[in-house]
Amino acid sequence: MRRTAKIEDGRYSAPALEKGLDVIELLAAEQHGLSLQEIARALERTATEIFRMLDVLVRRGYLARRADGTYLLTLRLFELAHLHPPVDRLLDVAVPHLQALARNVRQSNHLSVHHDKRLVVLARVESPDPIGYSVRPGAHFAFHDDRASARVITAFQAPERLPQLMTELLGSARPSKARIAALEGRLDAIRTQRYEEGPSDTVPGVTDICFPIFDHFGVVGAVNVVHVRQRDTVVSVAQARAALRDTSASISRALGRTEAQGNTLPAIGVRKRAR
Repeated sequence: MRRTAKIEDGRYSAPALEKGLDVIELLAAEQHGLSLQEIARALERTATEIFRMLDVLVRRGYLARRADGTYLLTLRLFELAHLHPPVDRLLDVAVPHLQALARNVRQSNHLSVHHDKRLVVLARVESPDPIGYSVRPGAHFAFHDDRASARVITAFQAPERLPQLMTELLGSARPSKARIAALEGRLDAIRTQRYEEGPSDTVPGVTDICFPIFDHFGVVGAVNVVHVRQRDTVVSVAQARAALRDTSASISRALGRTEAQGNTLPAIGVRKRAR
């Protein structure tokens, strides 16, 4: 019987699929394409096994072969990506989890993303209880440091994007050194505990609990539970935090975040930011 996969360290492997993905990822980084021999050397494979893989990828439309024998990516991956726009995919994945979260903690929640120097609310799920607080879907706010979601999204940014979002958070053209230091300290604390929590910056009597959402490439947004303390509240802030932690992890896994990646990024030198 032919074996197409085997288990290594408790995980299935598919060597042919992995070779194909290796080829695609290699060529994605090469603007001018590579020859068969160059691809084989880069992947430490034989030319024979790589040729078969290239032939299949050309026939399926993922690669093109030039007259000089070099291979390069076509627009096939771009076309596939746009069959399911990123926002639609994020909502399709997240909303069922957010609905279950609201039923569980009896508090409303919302999902926010960074877009064009704004914090945009993509989705909201109301509390099933008669009293609650929520933010309207489609609402947008300045991406400033007085928003928990903005701080969380910034805290987990990749190093190359961090200075831009720090500038947006600080807002003013010449923020004081004390304000910069305070914000850096707060972002460091968010990275350490992996969430943000505290009294709402905008609504008295409300506790904001906020966790990041990741896909395979990095942070894509943040989910808030808006915890309103009132007479009939039965779920504590600590219980809501634990439920939101599980929900954010579930959404991230569904978006392609792996257990190995978790919700961490390489060390970020925030304090190297230009003053």
